[in-house]
Amino acid sequence: MSSNSNNNVPAWDTDFITTSTSSLTSSDTLLKSSSSSGDPSVASGSSNNQYNVNAAAAASGSGAYQYVKPSIKLETYTQTGMVSAHPISKSKKIVLMLIALGLPIIIYVVAIKSFGDALTFPFFLVVFPTLIVFVPFLYYTYRKRGQRHHVTRHPVLTMMTVFSIVYTFFVPVYLASLLSPLYNRKTVDDIKTEYYHSASWLIALPIAYLHACVFVQLTLLSQCTLRSLRYRIFVGWPASVFFTTIILSLPLMTFAPLLPAAGTLIVVLIPFVLSLIGLRQTLITRPPNKWEVKNILIRKSFEDEDDQLLNRRKVQRVRHTSPDSYEVVDFKQPLTIIQIADPHIGPIMSAERLEEICESAVKLNPDLVFLTGDFFTLESFNPPGAVEKALAPLKKLKGKTFACVGNHDLEEGCMDLLRNALNTIDCCLLIDNCVVTDTRIGKVQIVGFDYRSQARQEHVQTICDAYPPIPNIPRIGLLHDPGAFKFIPADYGMLVFSGHTHGGQID
Repeated sequence: MSSNSNNNVPAWDTDFITTSTSSLTSSDTLLKSSSSSGDPSVASGSSNNQYNVNAAAAASGSGAYQYVKPSIKLETYTQTGMVSAHPISKSKKIVLMLIALGLPIIIYVVAIKSFGDALTFPFFLVVFPTLIVFVPFLYYTYRKRGQRHHVTRHPVLTMMTVFSIVYTFFVPVYLASLLSPLYNRKTVDDIKTEYYHSASWLIALPIAYLHACVFVQLTLLSQCTLRSLRYRIFVGWPASVFFTTIILSLPLMTFAPLLPAAGTLIVVLIPFVLSLIGLRQTLITRPPNKWEVKNILIRKSFEDEDDQLLNRRKVQRVRHTSPDSYEVVDFKQPLTIIQIADPHIGPIMSAERLEEICESAVKLNPDLVFLTGDFFTLESFNPPGAVEKALAPLKKLKGKTFACVGNHDLEEGCMDLLRNALNTIDCCLLIDNCVVTDTRIGKVQIVGFDYRSQARQEHVQTICDAYPPIPNIPRIGLLHDPGAFKFIPADYGMLVFSGHTHGGQID
């Protein structure tokens, strides 16, 4: 897809937004007709069938799409349950296991050597109440009170219990690091005395509160329901900040206790400050005029020798500015696309906030809207209809909205909710499917890839073989995992929209 450099019109997106333009010609090759709210399983026969689109869509020249019949037979594949976010080789698993076992040992050896008896108070303040009260209560809540069947299963129970215990043992070291400037060591008449200053409670109690928030949040996840704003302010967001702080501080705690007390305090405060900044950036919903804009300038064909240049180039990550090396004056009109990636309706992205984002997207009247997966957290299941409500404004863009699935959408119970929500807004869910859609400037081929945690290369290449490029029609891919982009054949000529990284990605 290419653009006239004098006619770049920005497109908008919440996570990241893309502009691309193309001069398109009609082609019904390999097309299988369906209504704009239909499904490939019920598509009818002739490639020349016309769509029944609403008057507004028809008037604008957009709103209709046709399913493309695969050129080869595709096997049915269902991946459900706890889906791995990133495929990991056996060697990497061994390395991660060694790190997981070795890091706590290193941290505690360093902490005991540096803090000595100063570690006793934080340890008793945090670890004993957690192991006696919090962990058993968490296990009981998941096992006996879990609101979804999959959260009561032993794999989830074991994961949450072990995970919470391991996390707990890092908290005393972090607290001792914060309190190190307030720990006094005195020697009077050859008698050594060590004690914390009374002001230590001003730090210890807030840390204990934050630690309790983490366990309340982890425990209430078993109830699978969205929480009120008041809960998010006093429990959910503090828990997110503190948990992120502990994770970020793990590498630092291997050496921070060895520094002077003031240095230790400064080093371990860095993750806390970064976590606060991250929460602020995550919670801010920017107005549409401040949404991130990307202008994508890509050649329309590979017929000429010069046009092969793009194909031979190393794939580059497109950021804020258009790469000059892609700039070709070829197309006369821009195609405006909005992408919403990884909303994860839950403690950070409320249904109301996502609804507001979708309303802003509608006001911008884009040519296409792409939803690139990961709609869910454990909290997304209740109240009923929360996902439908959040996406409801997109119904006004009937025939313009297309979606693919992410790894979290494949967890138990999520696909039914997702299909119902997308059906209510007439959004086309592409799971190893391909459509050709009419836009105001012509046709665009859109391929939606299923999420796979295994055999990714074989899967991506099979889908590309099943839906070969249609001549003179630009190709766009919806692929949740950007790590699988490298498996798309170099000569396929596809612009790919991905999520998964919680920042959006265009390849």
